[in-house]
Amino acid sequence: MKKMAIIKPYRSGWKKVWKNKKMWVLLYLLNVVFALLSAVPFLGFLSESVGHTLANSKMLDGFDYTFISDLMREYGSGLSVILNLSKGIILLFFLFSIFWMGGILSILKNEENDYSFRKFWQGSAVYFWKLIRLTFYFTFFQIVILGFFAFLFLQQGVSPFEVESEVSIIKSIMILLPIYLLSATIFFMIQDYAKIHIVHDETKFIFQPIKNAFRFVFKNFRKCFGLYLLNLLTFAVFFSIYWILSNSFNSNSTPTITLLFLIGQTFIFSRIAVKLLNLGSAMELFQTLKIDSST
Repeated sequence: MKKMAIIKPYRSGWKKVWKNKKMWVLLYLLNVVFALLSAVPFLGFLSESVGHTLANSKMLDGFDYTFISDLMREYGSGLSVILNLSKGIILLFFLFSIFWMGGILSILKNEENDYSFRKFWQGSAVYFWKLIRLTFYFTFFQIVILGFFAFLFLQQGVSPFEVESEVSIIKSIMILLPIYLLSATIFFMIQDYAKIHIVHDETKFIFQPIKNAFRFVFKNFRKCFGLYLLNLLTFAVFFSIYWILSNSFNSNSTPTITLLFLIGQTFIFSRIAVKLLNLGSAMELFQTLKIDSST
């Protein structure tokens, strides 16, 4: 029964992904647009600085420290401008990803309706400010968790400048790192359910959805965490396939580079699918348990 309680929303999550294929493709295209915005200035800089010299072909064989140091020495100021521009684009992408989240959740919430371009952008606008505040609060939670475990690590008396052997450092990391990752993962999961509560509760203030998310997750912890781990396992499978395929080619020929590019784009496409799967299956679990509790 417990297994079926996880498998059913997992299957429903995949159904939501396929049902909203247009939204899936839209999110992929938006990712491509921002990737191009980041890449085009850098490619233009490389074209103007090193052009089609032999150094470019050498870089295909692996990391070349001499080439990088020469590039920084000769064109460091120009590269600095490009990097600052890229930081701005990354920040813009971060804000837009929060913006799109409202549209994603509003579409996944309604079982009876298919994807609608208007409803997607409408939901993005309606929930943006609540989701950005939610992101701020949970980022603060994650920083506190990281700081707490860093404090515990330092309390062990472990310092790279004081210890005679790295054994004590490794032991501390092996103990604290899994606990930290578990804690951080649980908070990421709670954040997802807080997003779901935001689109369901329709409250003006954000603290109530956060409170409801904590209560819901810990009341149904095994189901919520089991489903979250299943979605993480799905991502791990896609990533493993991508890793194996991307490291299976050694040639620097044009067909190989094209194939590697297609493999990379397929992985991005699958990563977006897993993101929708995670939200869709969590939405299904939430709605199912909410109905069960009310009957």
